[in-house]
Amino acid sequence: MRIVLNNETIELPEHTEISVKDLLDYKQWSFPLIIVKRNGNLIQRNEWARTIIHDGDTVDAIHLVSGG
Repeated sequence: MRIVLNNETIELPEHTEISVKDLLDYKQWSFPLIIVKRNGNLIQRNEWARTIIHDGDTVDAIHLVSGG
């Protein structure tokens, strides 16, 4: 499976589809403030386990940083 993740094409040969949660786990991204969009649509955190990413999808996972 090939997807675009944060403007970079990545290959996930062992998957034909993957949930948002599993993709974040696969990338070992566990930041507390991450927002995720799939094909331009915001995915709520409580939907990550149920939202499936398919071959050709575009995913943006943005780590929000605050401070001053």
